[in-house]
Amino acid sequence: MAIGMTRGGAALRYGAAAVLLVAAQLAGLWFHSAGIYQGSANVPLAEFPGDVDVFFVLTFAPTIIGLKYLAYDVAVRAFTKTYRTPALLLCFFVGYAAALAIDVACLFSASKPIADAGLAVLGAVFQTPLVLFACGTAIAATVLLKDRPPQTGAAQAP
Repeated sequence: MAIGMTRGGAALRYGAAAVLLVAAQLAGLWFHSAGIYQGSANVPLAEFPGDVDVFFVLTFAPTIIGLKYLAYDVAVRAFTKTYRTPALLLCFFVGYAAALAIDVACLFSASKPIADAGLAVLGAVFQTPLVLFACGTAIAATVLLKDRPPQTGAAQAP
């Protein structure tokens, strides 16, 4: 399985997340372009990329936002090693998808040409690590609990 918990799968997920984040940022920039505020339609796509800082768009999301997914991937892979049940993989991908949805929403709303738009991207910096940390903690707790010693002693009578 190419998207599984391997190094190749991690690179594939990071690449897909980076492309999705860049696309969301570009879509937000286009949606909130001058056409929304000065006319009835957006700027035509042929005229859109005129004032976009391409270097910023191609580097911001993959580095500042995308690297936390790589760190999450490496941490979960280090904890699970060879113990990968379907429930753990489901928890891993649910955390990944939830964090990615929050990041896309934050990037889209940060594309508004208003003074407070920069604060919207802070959601991607401060909120999604909490989601990834919660899912990673659930995975780590499951893996650690599977190795606990068996319960010994007298069982309580019902």
